[in-house]
Order: sequence, then structure tokens, then C-alpha cells
Amino acid sequence: MKYYVDLVLKKEKKPIDIDKIISKINNLVFVDKERFLNDDETNEIIDVLNKGISSFDYYKTPNNRFILFSKTSFRMGRFNGYRNGDGVVNSIYSFTNKDGKHIVKEEKYKISKGSSGEAVDGDIVLVDIKGFGGKPKIIKVLDRNIEYVTGEVITIGNSYFLKPLDKKLQFLNISLPNTSIEGQRVQVYLKEKREDNYYIGEVCRVFNHKDDPLEDILWEAFKCGIDDKFSKASLEQASSMRQVVLDSDRIGREDLTSWEIFTIDGIDTKDIDDALSCQRLENGNYQIGVHIADVSNYVLPSSPLDRDAYKRGNSNYLGGRVIPMLPHELSNGICSLNPGVERLAVSCIMEIDSKGNVVNYRISPTVIKSCLKMNYDEVNNLLHNRKYDPVYEQYSSSLRNLNKIALVLKKKRLLSGSIEFDKPELKLVYGKNGGVIDTSFRKLDLAENLIEEFMIIANEVVDKHLSNNGYPCLHRVHDKPNEERLCDFFKLLEAVNLPFEKYDYLECCINPIAFQELSDFIKDTPNLSRMLSTNLIRCMSRAKYSPENIGHMGLAKDNYCHFTSPIRRYSDLIIHRILKDCCFDKVESTKKIHMWERVLPEIGIQTSKREKLSDECENQVLLMKCAEYMQKHIGEEFVGTIIGLSERGLHVELDNMIEGRVRIKDMKGKYYYSKDNYALLSLDGFSNYYIGDRLIVKVVDASKENKSIDFDVVEKIKENKIVYTR
Repeated sequence: MKYYVDLVLKKEKKPIDIDKIISKINNLVFVDKERFLNDDETNEIIDVLNKGISSFDYYKTPNNRFILFSKTSFRMGRFNGYRNGDGVVNSIYSFTNKDGKHIVKEEKYKISKGSSGEAVDGDIVLVDIKGFGGKPKIIKVLDRNIEYVTGEVITIGNSYFLKPLDKKLQFLNISLPNTSIEGQRVQVYLKEKREDNYYIGEVCRVFNHKDDPLEDILWEAFKCGIDDKFSKASLEQASSMRQVVLDSDRIGREDLTSWEIFTIDGIDTKDIDDALSCQRLENGNYQIGVHIADVSNYVLPSSPLDRDAYKRGNSNYLGGRVIPMLPHELSNGICSLNPGVERLAVSCIMEIDSKGNVVNYRISPTVIKSCLKMNYDEVNNLLHNRKYDPVYEQYSSSLRNLNKIALVLKKKRLLSGSIEFDKPELKLVYGKNGGVIDTSFRKLDLAENLIEEFMIIANEVVDKHLSNNGYPCLHRVHDKPNEERLCDFFKLLEAVNLPFEKYDYLECCINPIAFQELSDFIKDTPNLSRMLSTNLIRCMSRAKYSPENIGHMGLAKDNYCHFTSPIRRYSDLIIHRILKDCCFDKVESTKKIHMWERVLPEIGIQTSKREKLSDECENQVLLMKCAEYMQKHIGEEFVGTIIGLSERGLHVELDNMIEGRVRIKDMKGKYYYSKDNYALLSLDGFSNYYIGDRLIVKVVDASKENKSIDFDVVEKIKENKIVYTR
């Protein structure tokens, strides 16, 4: 009967009452005007309409008339709130076009602070897109998915309440038991809703002192919305998981347990989700196997484990601590490709020629057994012909062949315009108590490059396989750089006497080869390369997940997805499920394809959002821990480079890559910031400061709470003076 209801309402431009709907359906069903729908059929129409209202297929007006929801000015979507009170509602809708193809589209509606009502970040809301004055306005919160809130215990009169850390939640009234202690930092479970925005809370976790180095990272994670606790149902499901491969799991899988397969990871890595194999073929090509843990066999859709993984989006690596996407029984246990034990995998087995071309491939569900857990340090020693662990000797031929092909793949990728930034990564060294005891640099060597290249090529092959066969795919997409920022970067190059003249900024925006040459150009500036790399990276668009493929500019790939880390990324788990539904098991594949087309846009939004949040949290933890480290060095002098200037002062990066500021109010004399020339100019005859200047600075203050480090300038070592052209 729903077919007839839809057919009638599609033709109506205005809402109509139930009697007219029944009459019009009657005319469609019966040619004989003397025949009428019986009571059961009429009740079925009413039931369809009521269910359609709940699912937002139809809208019921205050005077009891019905119209298709899509013909109203209302939309349903998820509200993404910003800290300033503004936000965006992401509304996803689907329809079948004239060719019978299922189309899924996403619309975004900007919501101003005064138009968000009582919606908070993550709410499912009803928005009137015409709203007040023609601007979108949230008119109702349909579903609030908040279980836990973190904050500080406060008292109002004789009652205790929670003041949420997240300012977007501070309008909620969360009552706490009288046993609470004022000033405590706690996590609260919202166990009962009494009325709109009024909840009864239960303290489920109390944090230690804010300066405890074992707790501060978790506290920072909670502030960002990252929880380290799994639901009770998820933990129960994980604890009941068998830690061996069952005979029933082997059905329909290739048995590769006799293959020479091994893993290469960091020394302390416990969640091992990728392994490699390499065999030289008679035709001179190489058979490279990229074997990925089959997490989808254990984490089933809509299960407690799946719901927790979806909420988290990915594992979080924060200052030496890991907040995993999956419980340890899976991430370190049955899903981890540990040596000497059988594990389920999805294997992308490629035939690659000496020029780096994939001439053949197959993607199969498999059973594997890793021979050895290798680490990057020992593999690098072997590849550089340094002293290495003798256990690795029997795999030396495979490792050298893998390295040879990886270097070919990288060269080919760079020639296509893939972008490489030659900027080392700051690595903090932690002591046993969780405090920072030293700093170092992390830079990719041959072993790290080897893993990266084979993961990239496997991800590309899987995306092409799904796309070329007409299957849905959650692509990893990367748009062109921001034009305005790149224009400013070109001005910066001119200001530091390094104009890039081969291409203009517009060409670099759309041409990966041009952008890559720009990146290579700044690598040849020894004193400025790190500063320029930092500023160029800020011009890049953020990569995200989407069912709409626009390619990946950073890697110069037309097809790219994330397939190789399903233990750590929900996006990869989704790709495994799509492979299973559409490629390995083709029963009811058309139905499954439509299902994936319908749900992928929302999954793309969620995984992209959680990845961004994770990156922001990682950066906040890094800033906090850098400040903690520099607290021990107040009064000491360091050498650094000016990497930024503003009307507030100097932004300085020390040679150990820790960054801090020299505030203009603490500098001698008065200064004027010249935005056009990237200079801080003295009005009293003191030193001028330019981007790229080398300084000796003294640490005068460092605050973990504010995540700030303050310097004073002791001496200018070298001036990167600007030649004025204006």
C-alpha cells in the first residue's frame, strides 16, 4: 500500500487530508467506481502514513493534512555544533532517478547561534530551511545521543551539579548526588532525563589531580570527547570472543598458512593489522601480498562492538598512550596478526613488474600465519647493511626485493605528482611515570617507506576494484589546496627572497606536479625549509571520507580508499564489509549495494569528524606535554627560528621543534606589524624581526593548563632581511 500512498502524494503540491488520499488510492486500485477499499485496506493506509511520519517520509500539518516530507521546508539531519554557538546541519536524503539508479545526496545548512535552539553537537534535529527571515533554523531535537558528560562538580545552594567542560553542553542541567565533592573532575553517566535539558547524573569516574602525568592525557582526551571506556555490552562481547580460528571460519577462504608472511611494525606495537609476502615469479615480476586482518569477521554490523567502534571512529595515539577503537581482546588478540598463530585476513595479492605497474591482482578472504614480527629498526639495519638480528637473515631476500619494488613505487608516485614534505616529526620521550624526559625526531627510513608504499598501492587497487565493478566505496578523498592560503604563501616566499617563478599559485592549486615542484623547491632552503614546510602544509585541504570520488591530490591518485588498518580505523572496516557483501558473497548483491549507497554518506561524515577530533586532541596533548617538558627548563636558553609573526608578537620554533611565543608586550619599545612584508618593525630603533630570523631565546614561562610557552629574545643570531619592493 505504501506504493500507492507515495504515488498519490508525489502528484500533490499541497497537503491533503486522509479522506482524499483514500479516495485517490481507491481510484488507482479500482477501475470500477462502484468498488471501494475495505476497512483492512483503509487501516493499512493509515498505518503507512503514521509510520511514514515517524521515518520522515511524510509530514502531517497541524490541521491533519499530509504531504511528502521532501516537499516541505523541513529537513532532518545531524547537528555539528561549533564552540562559538554556530553550527551546520548535515542532511542526507536519497531517491531513485529516471534511470532507476539510487542517488544519495548531502545538503548542509548553516545554523547561526541564535537559530540552534537547544540542540547540541551530535543531535539529530528537525530544521526549517526557510526558518526566520529565510535562514535555516532548528525547530526540534529529535534524538540526543549523549550518554556521558565530563566536567567539574559545582554547588548551587545545597545541591550539586555538573559544569560540563564542553561549552556547547553547559546549558544542560545535570544534577548529581549529594555525596559528590565540589571541584572534582568527573565523568558522569546521564541515567535519567526528567525534562528537556534536565538530567539526573551518576558519577562513574573521578580523575586525579590535573598535574598527574598519568592522568592528564586521559583528561585531555575526555575534554576533546574521546572516551577510553567501552560499553558493558561491548566488553562482554569481546570477553566471550574465541581467541583461535574456528573451522567454520575457514570455509570459503584461501589457505595461505604455508606462505612466507611477516609483519613490520614499531617495537612496541601490539595491534598488528597488516602483513607482507613477496615471491619472485618466473617472468621476472613480483607477487606481492598485502594481508590485512579480517576484523569484519568478528565485528558484525549493529553489534555492541560495532556501535562502540562507530562512535570512536578510530584508535587514538596520545602521548605514548593508546585509546583503541576495539577492546584489547580483538585489537591485541584474535584480530592482531601475531606471529606463529593462524589469523583470518583479506589479502590483496598483486603481480607487480619492475616498473611498478600492477599487471594482475586478486582480492580474497584468506587464512594466514605470520612467521615473524619484525620491527622497523632491525629491518632498516638489514637494508642498510648494518649489523642486524640474525633471525632476519632467512627473510633478507624477500625484504630486499620488497624494498626494491617500494622504491620504484615511490619514484613512480612522485613522478605522477604525489606530494612529499621533508619535515621531521617531533617525538616526545616519556618516562615510567608518564612525564616527558626528552625530545627526538621521527623520520621515515627504508623500512617505514616500504610499508607505506605497499599500503598505498593496496588501497589504490581495492578502490579501483570496487569502482570499476560498479560497487559502492567509501573513498579517501583529498581536494585541491586552499587558493587564498596558497596565494599568501607565494607572498611569503617573496618576502623571504625566495620567489617561486616556475608556476603561479593558481596552477599549483590544480596541478599536482606543480605543487610537488613547489614542495621540492622549499626543501632546498636549509635554514627555512622547516618553517616553509609548516606554512605550506597549512595551505593543504583536509583529506576526508566520502562515497563521492574526487580523487586524492596529495597522493596524485584517481582512486584511493583506506583498506589496510581495520583494527584502527572504522573506514577500513567498512571497506572490508563492502568487499564481503559485494565481491565475496554476491547473494542479494543488488539489495546490499542499495543499502551501502544509502548509509555511506553518514558513515563518511562520522569517520571524517572523528578523525579530525582525534587529530585535534593529539595536537592538544602534544602542546600540553611540550609545555610540561619546558617547565623544567625555565631560565635556560635555546636556539630557534621565527616561523610566524603577528600583531601579538613572534612565533618561534626551537631547534628541538618545540614551539613558543615572544609576546609583543614583553618586547622592548613599540613595534608595528607589517602584514604585507611579514615583518615586525621597531618604532624605537630596536631590532626588526623577519620570518626566518635565527634567535637565541630564554624560556620565561610554561603552562600545562594553558598549553603555552613564553620566551624572551636574548640575541638575534642571523637576520633574514627582506628586500622591500613596495
